[in-house]
Amino acid sequence: MQQDQKIKGFTILELLVVITIVAIVSAVGYPNFMKWREDREIRAAMEKAATMLTSLNNLSQRGNFPFVQLKVTPNGTTNTVITGKGMNLKTLSSKLNSGSSIDCSLTNSGFWDNHMVDKTTKDVSTHLNGEGSVCFSQDGTYYKTLGKLQSNANVTVEGRSTNQYLIICSTSNASNNGKCPLNQSDGLKQPAYLVEWTRFGNVSKFKWNGSDWNRQ
Repeated sequence: MQQDQKIKGFTILELLVVITIVAIVSAVGYPNFMKWREDREIRAAMEKAATMLTSLNNLSQRGNFPFVQLKVTPNGTTNTVITGKGMNLKTLSSKLNSGSSIDCSLTNSGFWDNHMVDKTTKDVSTHLNGEGSVCFSQDGTYYKTLGKLQSNANVTVEGRSTNQYLIICSTSNASNNGKCPLNQSDGLKQPAYLVEWTRFGNVSKFKWNGSDWNRQ
């Protein structure tokens, strides 16, 4: 039986053309893909911090744990651990009745009744070079900060100055000293995000546009 002579395959030239086109498209698209991926990772870390702050505040407002803490433990350009903790009403009342101070202790045990959750974010950095914590209560009476969050420098957000924030950036942006720069003159670059809070637990999220913070 005679084969159909019209059946043809790809020539070497055609294959080379296709391979060249794929290589060019990949070379053009790869940097944009990596930039998008980096931004997504840093945004996810910011969302973890914002969500935990909101959850802790909700627990405080409902009375489940009237005194709560968010602790941030940065490990340079390796990872950052965000921990939520709570003190129940019985412990809080006991400390108040005994005259003990209600502080924002960084200890993991012996002070807090519940070590709620750890969120580890890899390959992102914060503006802190050591542990810091922020604590909330139902009516804002016992709002406190400790460690590196207590010594937060002021930054400008929406034309106003605030020291109640956490900046999250890429590890490459923090490569000089292991922490995120605070502003453009300091060397802060995109992608970077900022979580801001108030003493009453209100949380706001911002994205760095290269010169200012845009609300998300």
